[in-house]
Amino acid sequence: MSNLTVIFVSFRSAEIILSAIESVSQHQIIMVDNASGDNTIELIKTNFPKVTIISNTKNIGFGRANNLALQQVKTPYALALNPDARISALDIDRCLKIMQQHQQIALAGPMVYNVELIDGNFVEKGICGKVNKNMHLFEQQDYYVNQFITGAGMFFNMSIMQNIGFFDQGFFLYCEDNEICKRVIKKGYQTAIIKNTKLLHLGSKSAKTTQVEINRTHWHRFGWSKLYYTQLIWGRAVAILKGIRMLIKFLFLCLRKQPKTADKQALKGVLFYLCGKKAFDNNDNPRG
Repeated sequence: MSNLTVIFVSFRSAEIILSAIESVSQHQIIMVDNASGDNTIELIKTNFPKVTIISNTKNIGFGRANNLALQQVKTPYALALNPDARISALDIDRCLKIMQQHQQIALAGPMVYNVELIDGNFVEKGICGKVNKNMHLFEQQDYYVNQFITGAGMFFNMSIMQNIGFFDQGFFLYCEDNEICKRVIKKGYQTAIIKNTKLLHLGSKSAKTTQVEINRTHWHRFGWSKLYYTQLIWGRAVAILKGIRMLIKFLFLCLRKQPKTADKQALKGVLFYLCGKKAFDNNDNPRG
């Protein structure tokens, strides 16, 4: 039996979810659906009846959805994998082997490569710069310590992470992977990139989205989540100062040119944070 459980969070991912599941079908799989409203669940039930499905009645975001699955994991390791990401069986085995050999690694990730979808195939465009900047410091090792592991493909040492805790429940989307890495490091464990592996990641292709959902994403990504992350790491006072600086920057932007939708949504996210609002309203629906 596999010692790994693979977790997918789906939101209108019907077009790519089957190939994603097929790529890791030798492992136990938990799929959390964030109220897609499409035929995602039916497709999985028909094609992969052994997959455990958690069906949410509303979109609760990335971190909270992953947490629902992580709480059900019985294997020593888990892999949170985006529907728009792919990793080979050999690279999964290599990541697990290195984690087993180095028990100080709490979170690990493969080397991340940006790709584009051409005729249904993932075609590499190049390595993601965020994941290789520290590699030269660890030339003699099978892995290198990196302060950031992307949530698009994140391995969990469950015995460690069950004590540290999973994703912060305050986030709806974005920065939750940054925060969990910071927390792991603060506890004295390592966040590691495993060398000679590949995670192929399309990026922002996991779901079909409406303009309303795109606006909501900007609200969190460029506004609220940035400040909440700052609060968790450096405190509320620092986050407020950063929010004020972001407001001033936006005002100068308006003097130079017409602000884009992303800028306007970021401004709204900042204002809501400064007013003490959370990422979710009183009915647990995401703001934005």
